[in-house]
Amino acid sequence: MSVIIRPRLESDLPQLVEQLRTQQPVSEYPLRWPLPFPPEQFIVRDTELVAFVAQIDDQVAGHVSVTRVSDNPDGAFWSRGTGRPIEALGCLSVLFVGPEAAGLGVGGRLMDTAVAEIRARGLTPVLDVTQSRSSATAVYRHRGWRFLGHSRPDWLPDWAPDVQFFALPDDIGRILLSGTVVRGHGVASGTGRDARHPGGTIAAQTPHFTSRGVDLAGLEPATINLSLDAATVQMVRPTITLAGLAWTDQHDAETFSLVRCSALNGDQRFGGYLYWPHPETKPDHFQPDSVIELLMPRITGLTYGDRLTVDLPAGAIRIS
Repeated sequence: MSVIIRPRLESDLPQLVEQLRTQQPVSEYPLRWPLPFPPEQFIVRDTELVAFVAQIDDQVAGHVSVTRVSDNPDGAFWSRGTGRPIEALGCLSVLFVGPEAAGLGVGGRLMDTAVAEIRARGLTPVLDVTQSRSSATAVYRHRGWRFLGHSRPDWLPDWAPDVQFFALPDDIGRILLSGTVVRGHGVASGTGRDARHPGGTIAAQTPHFTSRGVDLAGLEPATINLSLDAATVQMVRPTITLAGLAWTDQHDAETFSLVRCSALNGDQRFGGYLYWPHPETKPDHFQPDSVIELLMPRITGLTYGDRLTVDLPAGAIRIS
């Protein structure tokens, strides 16, 4: 059984509404059902920055989103508890898993995805949960989320228990890896003059990524090749997987995995992705086992031989 995480598409909403309905009696999330407004509005929020679904064998199995933290009493509570301004916070929101996927680790994968997205934006992850959801609270505590306190926001019904507020400390669930920037094949950028992709593979792939919900706007149409000091690298838990992407007529469809991450160059942080064309579907131009490829905004002055540090979700890759 294959679990992949990908961006939510509009066509996923009917399935997600049905899953929200069927899991509610067990999770008590949302607190009331039926909702006093269309459930699509519960899933897709005005404050949403990005949203993801889990997919198992072509069926949607769960959902999570990342939302802005509003300048209101909830935001002020998180800000006091973390010591960070409201605009430096990102909220893990609308996390639920369909009953058929319970116990398969789908919720954890979705949580990891949201956290990686929040951190790649340079934000601190926060969330809230009602005290009635004791099992969810236990999961968050087990995964290192720090309890900040409880409160009764204006939106909470009189009959509902208090809401608990959490934040994820900076030292939980992440790894820092340093490597040396090395020369690649030049195929991603087009500088290698591959006649099949004269403009570079990244530029050719970008609209196909966009059609699957992955927006590469603001990132260079090229990869940074980073050698991790003779380590062997394996992909373990990608943030996003796009399977069977038919982006060219030059060869068969490929599968790509992406890990949301940041590159640290001096005191500057750049949000982007670790880019991983699956070797089993990639036709040629393979990288050494010690090299990872990064999709990043332009890093002025970066050149071959420079050292660069990558801030990755813990467990995303295996190095040996």
